[in-house]
Amino acid sequence: MVRYLLRLGYIGTKYSGTQKQINVAESKTIQNVIEMALLKLRSQNVPITCFASRTDKGVHALMNALHVDLDHKIPDEIYQPHHIKRVLNTYFTENNHEIVVTNACVVPDEFHARFHAKWRSYYYRIAVLKPGFSNVPLKHCQDHLPICEVNRCYVVPSELNTSIVKNVTDMYCGEHDFSTFTKYMGRTPWKSPIRFVEECRFYESSYPNFIDDPQYSNISLWEFYIKSQSFLYHQVRKLVGTAIAAGLGRLKLHDVKHMLEVPGAENWIKSKMPSPGGLYLAHIHYDKKDFLMNDVSPHDSIDTEETMSSQMRHI
Repeated sequence: MVRYLLRLGYIGTKYSGTQKQINVAESKTIQNVIEMALLKLRSQNVPITCFASRTDKGVHALMNALHVDLDHKIPDEIYQPHHIKRVLNTYFTENNHEIVVTNACVVPDEFHARFHAKWRSYYYRIAVLKPGFSNVPLKHCQDHLPICEVNRCYVVPSELNTSIVKNVTDMYCGEHDFSTFTKYMGRTPWKSPIRFVEECRFYESSYPNFIDDPQYSNISLWEFYIKSQSFLYHQVRKLVGTAIAAGLGRLKLHDVKHMLEVPGAENWIKSKMPSPGGLYLAHIHYDKKDFLMNDVSPHDSIDTEETMSSQMRHI
C-alpha cells in the first residue's frame, strides 16, 4: 500500500462541496467524483480520500490537496504519480467535471493531508461597480457583471469605500476569538474559536479581465486575501461580508471592533453574507521535510503560492 498526495483545482459551482454527504448524488460532491475516478485504476483496495480542506457548496479551489492509499493490482508494483494524474484528468474530461489534478506525488505512510498543513489561504473576489452606476440596489448589481464573472465573484455598488474595507481587514490580523464570525459553534464546543490570522489584505486585482468583454468596463475587480493555519465554518465569507457592510456605511468601525473584542453569536451585527461563488481556496502549504520525493522533484511537488496565484485568472 502506497500513500499519495494529490493537488487539484476545481470550479465549485455545480458541486455540493467537497465532502461526501448522505442523500446527495455521487456526482455532486468533489470527494465522490474523485473516488469514482480513482476506481479506474482498479487498485486492490477501495480508494478513500482525505482532504486538506473542506469547501462548501459553490466554493472554488485554485489548489486543494488530498491523500489516498492505493494498493496496486499487481504485487510489488506501484502506481506512477503521472499515471494517476492522467487517468483522473481523463475521467474528469470525459464526464464533464470541472476538476483538474495538477500534481501527484508519493508521500510517507504517516503523512496526513489535513493535519500536516502548516497554513491555508483564501481569496474572495469582489467586483465594484464604476461610479457611473451609482445608486444601483445591491440585488441588481449582478445585471452589470460580465458573463465570465457570474458565479466567480460578488458584485457590490459603486459606493463601496475601499479605504474603510482596508481598515477592517487590518483589524482581522492577529489572534482573535472569531466566535462572532462563524456558524454552529454551539454544536462543536470542543473546537476552539481562536484563530491566528497571519495576513489579511484587500487590494485591486492585477488581473482585471481575461477576455475582451465590454461589460468589464462596468466594474473594477478587487481581492480579499486571508491566510491562517485553519478557519472556522463560514468564517471567511462572514469576515468579507462585515468588511463590505462597513465599506458601504452600514456598519461603523467600532461595530466591527466590538464583534472582535466581545465574541459570540449574539453579538453578530447581521450583514449580508456574500455568495460562495466569489470564494477560492488559494493554497495549502506543507513543509518540504514532510514529503518523500520518489517520482517528482521537490519543485514539482511543493507548489509555491505565487504559482497558484498566477493561475487564478485562468481557472
